[in-house]
Amino acid sequence: MLKNIDLLLNADLLYALQSMGHGDKLALVDANFPAKSKCKHTLVTMNGIDCTAMLKSILQHLPLDDFSATPIEIMAADNSTQPTDAALDFIKTIKKSDENRHQYSLIERFNFYNTVNSCQLVISTNDLRPYACILLQKGIISD
Repeated sequence: MLKNIDLLLNADLLYALQSMGHGDKLALVDANFPAKSKCKHTLVTMNGIDCTAMLKSILQHLPLDDFSATPIEIMAADNSTQPTDAALDFIKTIKKSDENRHQYSLIERFNFYNTVNSCQLVISTNDLRPYACILLQKGIISD
């Protein structure tokens, strides 16, 4: 057992996060997202966990990209420019994290699907909320 590691981060997920490089993206997706068919690289399934809890845990350990204007992209509902309930929950979680300086944008559902094809890591959860999906771009750790 290790100390100070969030219990939501199992060995497979920790390895996948560590293996990502600067600029790589990860997708955190809900239960309805077609993760297996969209994921071209690493897929980690996290049963019994919702996206907000997973996001909170990841943001404690993953630096976001300071070189990207919006290293956070949140899935938008079809034909809407307003954040969903899940998106509002994600935004609140981000604002409470050490990564709160970063901007986010909403991304249309099918653009999200296309972006996932190039993600280094996809984390599939059991979140049943509609549009509970988010992309994070990994940054660097500096002195």
